Amino acid sequence: MKLLYLLPGNVEIGLGVKEMERRGAILQSIAQPGTTIDISYVPTGPASIESMCDEYQAIPGVIKAVAEAEKAGYDGVIVGCAGDPGVDGAREMVKIPVIGPAQASYAMCSMLGRKFSIITPLEEMIGTTEELVVKCGLKDKLASLRSTDITVLDINRNPNIAKERTLEEAIKARDIDKADCITLGCMSLAFAQIDKEISAEIGIPVVNPLTAAVHLLESMVLMGVSHSKKAYPLPIKLRG
Repeated sequence: MKLLYLLPGNVEIGLGVKEMERRGAILQSIAQPGTTIDISYVPTGPASIESMCDEYQAIPGVIKAVAEAEKAGYDGVIVGCAGDPGVDGAREMVKIPVIGPAQASYAMCSMLGRKFSIITPLEEMIGTTEELVVKCGLKDKLASLRSTDITVLDINRNPNIAKERTLEEAIKARDIDKADCITLGCMSLAFAQIDKEISAEIGIPVVNPLTAAVHLLESMVLMGVSHSKKAYPLPIKLRG
């Protein structure tokens, strides 16, 4: 099985090539035996994605890259941002499964508890994250959204601070918001690999959207299923 993890931002002006290589190694360590995961990025994307403006800048490149991945023989693609930018449009263009980490982690949380909370980097991202939960049909399962007040790029620069603030908000989500499951609303938080430590600290599941996306995509490929082309038809202008 050959999968692609697509970073929707421009690594060269954002995360940096070394960080992309580190993430590639983590991805491969998560994969099941027999699965190869390549990592790539969108050169026309922003340095990081922290707003809808950033998402819209990334989406054309995401759709193009996913279409190219199918032609190159990949069995499936993960769009590597917890805002799932461009996933719907990419699904229209291809027959292979395309996974958004947010949707994967929300679905997982909905099965692990009655109410889940999402911890995002910035307060400015709370509104659009809630809209994504609604789009996924899981608003009634949402206990709360909380933020760490640390930028996406600063998570990589200060992972210990990111962990401390995520833990603080996870405790509040559990005790104040009555969440019985947590997920991380950012792939930089996901690649910090703090989910198991925080889960051990707070005593409830913490779903890492990275792990959820990888294993869900592997399962789809093994099952031989992909998104419905009735739900995501090829755009009419492209039909012969």
